[in-house]
Amino acid sequence: MPVTRRTRSSLAAATVGTALLAGMLGTVPSASAAPTTPAAVVVVPSATSMHWSQMPVLEPGARGRAVKMLQDILGVQKSGRYGPVTLRAVKRFQKYRHLRAAGYVGPLTWKQLFTNPPQQKKKSRTIKATRSTTRPALTGRTCPAPGAAFGQGFGAPRTGHLHQGLDLFAARGSRIKAIESGVVIREGRQNNGALRIVLKGSSGAKFFYGHMDKDLVQAGDRVTRGQTIGLMGDTGSPGAVHLHFEYWKSGGESDAVDPEPLLRSICR
Repeated sequence: MPVTRRTRSSLAAATVGTALLAGMLGTVPSASAAPTTPAAVVVVPSATSMHWSQMPVLEPGARGRAVKMLQDILGVQKSGRYGPVTLRAVKRFQKYRHLRAAGYVGPLTWKQLFTNPPQQKKKSRTIKATRSTTRPALTGRTCPAPGAAFGQGFGAPRTGHLHQGLDLFAARGSRIKAIESGVVIREGRQNNGALRIVLKGSSGAKFFYGHMDKDLVQAGDRVTRGQTIGLMGDTGSPGAVHLHFEYWKSGGESDAVDPEPLLRSICR
């Protein structure tokens, strides 16, 4: 098409208009240019690229991804909200790291969180106890004179009678223990001056302790297995420091049985 004077005038007017518009708006970006991030928006780095210096300042009431990161490091529930639980955890961490425990999470706290995170406790496993199918025959009993040597035994001849127990020899003052949990039904001196204790155990059996240097319980006292109830001695002039021990298995005081098999099984 031939260019007329009118056509040239139209083209010139369009060119001038375009120049004026460009002058007012500046350089017009192309469609492929990336938009800029507003200054008010805090960009939180991902877990793979995060650094303490990039983290935002957090205070109680804050929400968002940074709070979840904080909660994850501290080992509290990741709700994304900086509430009382998170505040307590932050203050505890700050106090432990000798920071000002105000709950304000700034650069100093973030640096400690990233470089020296708190050690989170492992959840303990609860192991369900199962009862053994083979119950020990002597459960609930302990040696009445630990470390003592065995002496004269049951049935040995004595003047006018037979020995009704077993003698256990140890140093003066050695501890004498309750063989079972139970009740002290008798305590004090016999006619010959010997200190003695009679213990009724939880099994129903009774146990006689004689010639002790000192009694540490009284009649009516409840004792537990292994509790010290007296000290080794030689009251009653037996001629040597030892414990005279009798086992009244049925509970009857005239039904003493040989205690040696029992004591050898528990005094090891």
